[in-house]
Amino acid sequence: MIKDNDNEIFSNKTCPDSLDITENSTTSTGYDKTLLYIEDQFFDIEITKNKFIAYEKKNSGTKRTGRVKEYNIDVMENIHFEYPVTIVNFDYQGKKAVYSFNPKNYNALKDLMMKMGLYDPKKDVIGEPIDRNAALKEFINKIVSYLKRIR
Repeated sequence: MIKDNDNEIFSNKTCPDSLDITENSTTSTGYDKTLLYIEDQFFDIEITKNKFIAYEKKNSGTKRTGRVKEYNIDVMENIHFEYPVTIVNFDYQGKKAVYSFNPKNYNALKDLMMKMGLYDPKKDVIGEPIDRNAALKEFINKIVSYLKRIR
């Protein structure tokens, strides 16, 4: 999915027409600056050179809720990829962000983060050891609270 052509990183997925950057985003990223676009069940992820943007979806996985979380890539710390549960977590401004992906999207994101120099699988995460059960529990709690909100 990610190809290296003269050190450029790009995805064969294009930004869909339904992506409304002007209303849901604080910055105008532009389609030509999108390095990777991922459609998953609970959110869509857009990765640009400077941003990690998560567009939350309804539980059906087809419509967006309008909630958008933007992370500056240069502020993301302790990026960690969990396997076999395919969870990606990182620290951002003192808080932990946790995202779960299907395996194909997980691998595409991991490859991109390695190419960008943001993730090195040989290095340990700085700080406390990751408690996989706690990360999974936090993710499940987010799903449960989301499902309670939409009912």
